[in-house]
Parts: sequence; C-alpha cells; structure tokens
Amino acid sequence: MRISSRLPLERLACIDREIREGGWPNANDLARTLEVAPRTIQRDIQFLRDRLNAPIEFDPVRNGYRYADPAFCLPFFKISEGELLALFLGERLLQIYGDSPFASDLAGFFEKVKAFLPESVSFDLRHLSQSASIRRTAVDVELPRLLQELHQAIRDERQLELVYWSASRDETCRRVVDPYHLTSIDGDWFLIAYCHLREEIRMFAPARIRELHPTGEPIERPADFHVADYLDAGFRKVRGAGPAQVVRLRFATASARYVREKRWHPTQQLEEHADGSLTLSLAVTHLVEVRRWVLSFGADCEVLEPTDLRDQILDEVRKVLAHAENRLSAIIEI
Repeated sequence: MRISSRLPLERLACIDREIREGGWPNANDLARTLEVAPRTIQRDIQFLRDRLNAPIEFDPVRNGYRYADPAFCLPFFKISEGELLALFLGERLLQIYGDSPFASDLAGFFEKVKAFLPESVSFDLRHLSQSASIRRTAVDVELPRLLQELHQAIRDERQLELVYWSASRDETCRRVVDPYHLTSIDGDWFLIAYCHLREEIRMFAPARIRELHPTGEPIERPADFHVADYLDAGFRKVRGAGPAQVVRLRFATASARYVREKRWHPTQQLEEHADGSLTLSLAVTHLVEVRRWVLSFGADCEVLEPTDLRDQILDEVRKVLAHAENRLSAIIEI
C-alpha cells in the first residue's frame, strides 16, 4: 500500500465528507479511498469522536459509519458570510498580485482552505464577483523577477548592489543597500533598505532598478527599526529623513465631504467648522506628496501651515498661470 501524502487535517476532511454523504463507509472503504491502513482510519474516527465531539455511530447492519446528528459540522470547517467574502477578495488579490514573491505561498494556502471546506458549504462566485472586485491597471513585466530576488535577499539577510535610476535627478548610479522590507503602497511596490551611499534608510522603487547583484555580505537589521513607524512618518509613497512637521489644511465644504470619508494618515486630526468646512492636521517628514494631494483639490484646499508648503503651492500656481498665459498668447498670435 502506498503511503498517503494527504495532510492529517485533509484526511479528517475526507472522512467527514464521506460520512456526511450518507454512503455508510466503513474503515476498509475509507482506507482504500485515502490510501492508508484501516488502523489509521480507526484512529482518525476515535480522534473525531473524543477530541472534536463528532457524533459518529457505527451501524452493524449497514456495516458503516453515520452521523447521529446530520447538522453536525467540524469546528474548523465553519465559515461565516463575512469570512467567505474575505476569502473571495483574498483570491482576487492573489490574481492581481501574481507578480509578488508571495503568490505561490498564497496559492498553496487557498488550495488548503478549499480542501478543508465541506461540500455543504457552497457559494456562487458569480454573485460575489458582481458585488465586489479588485482591479489593477499597469503591470511592469520585469517586476516579478525583481520582487523575487529582493524577497530572497531580505529573507537571507544578504546585502545587494543596485544600479538605480533616480527619477528626481534623472541619473543612474550604483547603490549598496541592506534590504529590510518590501511594501505595497497604492498598488506600487517599494523596497525599504539602508543605503550606504546616503547613509540612511531609504525607499527604492523596484521598477527603477536597472541591475541587481548580491554582494555576498551579510546584513544585520537594526533592532530598533520598525517598518510601521517608518512608513507612518511619510505621506503616501514619500518619506523624508528629517523630523516630522505639522501640516494644517482647510477644506471647503464641497471637498470636506470627501476628505472626512477616509483616514488619510495615522496622525490625522479633523476639526469641523460650522459652515461645513473642516481643517485636517497631520505630521509628516516630507511635503512632496502632500503638495500634489493639495493641488488636486484646487481652490477648495487652503494651506494654513507650514509656510514652506504654502509657498510651494503658490509657486506651482504661478507656473500653471504662466503656462496658460503663454498658451493663450500663442493662440492669439495664430
């Protein structure tokens, strides 16, 4: 007889399913189905009775097992409607993040969950897909390979040398980094690593890595480094190295309805005003993403502080007006 490759829990799930179907299976029947010895089935039956309180009875006339209470369900097979939706959304996330280094592990997890679900639990995926979905647009074709190599370096605690293109300076240079963590922000992946060139922890976009080579040197992640604290200090995808500064923004009534719907930052505080407007306060270490966000609201957002951010917004508005005036002049000349 071949040794079964089934996991113990999967074996219990199969026994439960065979009994529940009402075919009156006995130990020999189940042993043949699961490719194990009848003695193993007898131990599993005893475990189901004694440890999981399964009401399994043996009928000598029918020479097989049945459930005295047909409504009985093994405790680790119970699944609520909310858990089912979470499982569905998790499976959809797996599809759109198939380029992540964790895709194969997630796929294996879902296969195990599916194996443990009783056949009495049924659902229509078409119905769920009509009520909830997750969509991803642009996909970098080189990203899966890069993420896999970065994940391996983080897991093995090994240093990397990168040929990295910096978008802000439009230049490519070599960086030796100690990789600490991979994070996905707003659908884009980032590597958090100590940069030996800048002598500080930085965020790198894998899509901008032109070459990646292990140096063979081991790294030691600082005991006081916590990724949540690091990310919370920034706003969206950008984090600065300096101390956090307070940002206060006042939103007009129309935009305030939208702003109060979400939590934009872990440090945010909202101050409601009688006219329906509100003031949002938060503490961040970098203003570049805040500036872009403020500009997206146009005249509905007023920068109260810091002065630097207000000056940056005014400078940006002047540039926009200058472009518009130049365009208008060109049209008039034509």
